Amino acid sequence: MRKFQSARKTLGSLAQQTDEALLAAVAQGDMDAFEQIYHRYFAKLMRFALRVADSREAAEEVANDTLMTVWRTADRFEGRSKPSTWMFGIAYRMALKQRQKLGLREGELELDEELIGVGEDSADALIMEADLAGALKRLRPELRAVVELTYYNGFLYTEIAKILECPVGTVKTRMSTARRRLRAMLSDYENIAVENAVA
Repeated sequence: MRKFQSARKTLGSLAQQTDEALLAAVAQGDMDAFEQIYHRYFAKLMRFALRVADSREAAEEVANDTLMTVWRTADRFEGRSKPSTWMFGIAYRMALKQRQKLGLREGELELDEELIGVGEDSADALIMEADLAGALKRLRPELRAVVELTYYNGFLYTEIAKILECPVGTVKTRMSTARRRLRAMLSDYENIAVENAVA
């Protein structure tokens, strides 16, 4: 009983640890710390990889491979960025490779409704979320990645630049282009919906 309470207390204290502290423990081979990182980041990494790779199976593989890379190379993390920035950078490169391996181009796959965080407030919210997800899928992967990292994961432009390995100015340009294209696409969706309603 004491062992169980001690293990539960240890896991509870790990949950309070910063990513930096957990990563330092992982670098020392601490499996409990790695499990905490895994629980914190698997779903986020998978969602991000899905947006880039356009395949649920590939996204799951990317999330797992990214976290295994973290396990194997945590001792190489130098702290020049946040651990999450480092992990998403690994995931981005792996997702692009998966996309290449699958031979995908823009907008080839249907919407994966299971992984879209649709709202429950109204049918309008559901349709709008589906429209947005559909529009995101039509963006080039590098534009989609900027939107995903900014709006869904809360990264700053400077952090995104490190993840995508490009200048901050490039991130800003990509965001501006993505916003413009999304606005145009969502406007098209709205016009089609109005035409269908009138017909």
